[in-house]
Amino acid sequence: MTQQLDVNDDAVTRLGLMDTAPEERFDRITRLAREMFDVDYAVVNVVNSETVFTKSQPAESDFRHTPIEDSFCGEAVKQPAVLEVPDGRADPRFADRAIVAEHGIRFYAGFPIHTDAGETVGTLCLLDTSPRDLSDADRDAFERFGLWAQAEMRMDDPGVSGAGPVPAASVAPAVRDDRLAAGEVRLAALAIPYGQVSGDRSSWQQVGDRIIVTLADVMGKGEEAGGFAEELIGALQQRAHLDPVEAMLSVEDYARHDKRHRETFATLFHAVIETRSGRVAYVDAGHGLTLLLRADGTSERLSSRNLPLGLRPSDAEWEAGETVVGHGDLIVSVSDGALDAYDSTLDSLRLIGEDLRRASEPDAFFDELSIRVSEHVVDDDVTAVVISVR
Repeated sequence: MTQQLDVNDDAVTRLGLMDTAPEERFDRITRLAREMFDVDYAVVNVVNSETVFTKSQPAESDFRHTPIEDSFCGEAVKQPAVLEVPDGRADPRFADRAIVAEHGIRFYAGFPIHTDAGETVGTLCLLDTSPRDLSDADRDAFERFGLWAQAEMRMDDPGVSGAGPVPAASVAPAVRDDRLAAGEVRLAALAIPYGQVSGDRSSWQQVGDRIIVTLADVMGKGEEAGGFAEELIGALQQRAHLDPVEAMLSVEDYARHDKRHRETFATLFHAVIETRSGRVAYVDAGHGLTLLLRADGTSERLSSRNLPLGLRPSDAEWEAGETVVGHGDLIVSVSDGALDAYDSTLDSLRLIGEDLRRASEPDAFFDELSIRVSEHVVDDDVTAVVISVR
């Protein structure tokens, strides 16, 4: 008799993620995981009793659908925690499966993804063509990546409070902020909440010739996420005298000891701009959605390999970033809801940059973005911050 798989087909159908297009909110997880663990593949899968659908994978791969009996995931979804296979060729459970025998995958680690109700609906996986073992530190970090993927997948569950469509009448109006700071640096922001309260927040302040800018995107929607975002932004802005890494360490310690925030996390971009020199020091915590548009037409993404605040292993160091801006340069940072107004992939950030360049002013860009949000299915908060150097 075939063993019953510990997956829930009804829950997978309810999530509505099977056979859907790539999305940056999952791709950033697999991109960071692949880099951090130095593996050939990091993937997010949706799993039912028949097939493993790869929702997120490296651009050069094409797993798409894998029969459950040919995969590692058929075993991973039965586990209460991470399934680690150091060498599939030496493991009788997997040696004859197509993923090993035909595709040459030797190492596998899989984190089973569950809904809030405990239903198994997917996996986050690491795969490599060479045998290997995870260290204790690697395993801890991988579990944190798995919790991130799980939180993103739970956002699609209409059975969870705060998920699913919001009636149009309950959507709060867009909020804009546009100010001129020192050294002819202009800051403009747009916030379009998904519901009455946004889980996104942005804020800035000027201290002498330094400008401190923060954009935070807290996992979840509604009052709880909005309250945490408000506290997080406030805590970072209160530490304006610190460099970004020191500020993050301090706020991380604050959040870690507050029991209300132990079960949530936030992606964020926190930067200090020195208006006299143009130096920009920043920390990106799993956000990756900040673009520097140079006056000469070139661009670069300001990102890092940091995990979101709340998911970073205690023995990992914050990776700092630094760049220099000059006259005519623009910095735009958005929450991932803004990507849904385009095609939901990281390429949307490039398109956002192109729209911003075409716009004569940030306000015109915000008009265009607001129209796009109204014309597309955007089921998340949308926040955008534009910094102009004149």
